[in-house]
Amino acid sequence: MYVTLNISATSIRLLTIKGKQVEKWDSIPLASGLIRDGLILQPEAVGAAISDLFESTGFPKGQVIVSLTGLPFTYRILSLPRMKPAALHEAIKRGARQEMPLPLEELYLSWQAIDSRGDELDFFVLGVPRNFIDAVVHTLIEAGIKPYLMDVKPLALARAANRGDAIIVDLEPDCFDIVLVVNGIPVIMHAVTPRGEGASMEDNIRRLTDELLKTIKFYNSNHPENPLSPTIPLLLTGELSADATSSQLIQAKLGHPVELLTLPLKLPPDLPIALYATNIGLSLKKGLLKAISEGDSIRFNDINLNILSGAYGTSAGWLPLRRILISVASIISIALLLPMYQVSSQADVETKRLQTEYTRVTTKLQEAKTIEDTIDEIAADVGKMKQEHQYILSKGGDFANNLELVTNAFMSGADFTSVEIDTDQITLEGVADNSFTVIDYTMALETSGKFSEVRIAQIDDRESTRARSTKVKSTGVSFTIVIRK
Repeated sequence: MYVTLNISATSIRLLTIKGKQVEKWDSIPLASGLIRDGLILQPEAVGAAISDLFESTGFPKGQVIVSLTGLPFTYRILSLPRMKPAALHEAIKRGARQEMPLPLEELYLSWQAIDSRGDELDFFVLGVPRNFIDAVVHTLIEAGIKPYLMDVKPLALARAANRGDAIIVDLEPDCFDIVLVVNGIPVIMHAVTPRGEGASMEDNIRRLTDELLKTIKFYNSNHPENPLSPTIPLLLTGELSADATSSQLIQAKLGHPVELLTLPLKLPPDLPIALYATNIGLSLKKGLLKAISEGDSIRFNDINLNILSGAYGTSAGWLPLRRILISVASIISIALLLPMYQVSSQADVETKRLQTEYTRVTTKLQEAKTIEDTIDEIAADVGKMKQEHQYILSKGGDFANNLELVTNAFMSGADFTSVEIDTDQITLEGVADNSFTVIDYTMALETSGKFSEVRIAQIDDRESTRARSTKVKSTGVSFTIVIRK
C-alpha cells in the first residue's frame, strides 16, 4: 500500500492506493501563512497538521509519496552523445551548469533519459532549490514520516493525464499550474500565482487564459512546422475546476475541447477526481502506464524522478547534499552514520532526531549565506550606479538620446531595474509580468532599425534569490537584454 500526500498553502490531501485500486482519501484545511510561494515557512506547524491527519484517518506513515504545490524548479532537455555511464554524471552537470539560471550549488539535480537518436541521447534534467526541499524534509520528519519519494506537481499531473498531447490546467486557490504535453513529453511547465485581495475569480481566470494563450503562441512560434492542433484536449483539475464558470471562461477563450481525466485505476464513484488528480499521479509513480486515450497513438513518456534521493538517498543522478556546507556536514554526518549500524528501534529514533537537527542547522546557515549574498549584490549595485552616474555626467546628450530610444519601445507589464550605456553597447536589466512581454519588447527594438543587434541574454522565470531573502513576492520574470548600437 502506498500513501500519497499533496501539500498546498491552503490544504493537505491524502490518498491511499493498493494495487490498482484507490482505497481511501481525506483532506484538511491548512492555516494561512504557513506556506508561501512553495516554501514551507513553519515546518513544525505543517508537520503537526500532517501528523494529525494521518492519526485521524489511520493511514500508515510508511512509503509516503509527496508533492508540494507551488514548489519552484527549473528544467531543461539536454542532448548528449552516447558515453560511458561513468562520464555521464559530469556531462549532465556541465550541460546543466550552462543552461540553468541558478548555480548548481543551490539545486538538487536529477535527470532521466527520454529519447535516443543515433549516437545521441536526450535527457530531461530537473533542478529544485535545495532550501525548499530541505524544508519539506524537515516537515516530514516533524510529522514522523521517513522521507521516501517526492515529485514536482506538474509531472504528477502529466502522469495522471497519461496523454500524448494535452493542455493540463490545475486550479488551486494559491497556484495555477499549466502543463503542455506534446508528443508524450511535458515541454512547458509554468505556474501562475493568483492575485489576492481585490481580485475576483473572473479576474484571475482571465489572467490565466492570457498566460495560456501566450504559452500556446510561444510554442507555435518555436515549432512553425508542427503547431498545436486546436483539437488537443484541455484537462482541468484542482479545487477551483469544479466551478462551472471557470471552465466555461477558459474553454471560450482557448477554444480547445475540455475533457475529463481517464485513469488506469479503479476509482470509487464518490472520489472527487479533480481534487485528487495530483495524488493519483503520485500513486502512478510505482506502476507502468499504458496508453488510455482513444485515437492517441503517441505514448506518454513518463518523467519519473525522485527529487528526495539527491539529498537523502543514493541515486547516482544527484548531487550530494553534504556539499552544501562542508563544515556543518562533517560534524553532523558523523553523528548520522553511527545509528546506521544499529538495528534496534532506538537507533531509528535517534537517526530521525539527528536528521531533523541537520535540516534545522542547514536551513539557518543557508539563510545566513543568503543575507551575505544579498549584501554583496547591493554593494555591486551601488558600484554600478556610481559608474552609471559618472557616465551620465560625461555623456549627457548622447545618454538621453539612447535612453529615449530604448524607453520608447517599452511596454506595460515591465520595469527597468538598471540601464548601462557605454560607447557601443546598452545593457538593460528589469522585471516583467512574463517572458512573452520581454520577447515582444525585444522584437520592437529590433524592428525599430536603430540598433545593429538586439538579443536576450537572460530570462529567469523563477523568483530571484534577492526576492526570497527580502520576503518580496515576485511572480514575474527577470531579464537582461544586450543592445549593440
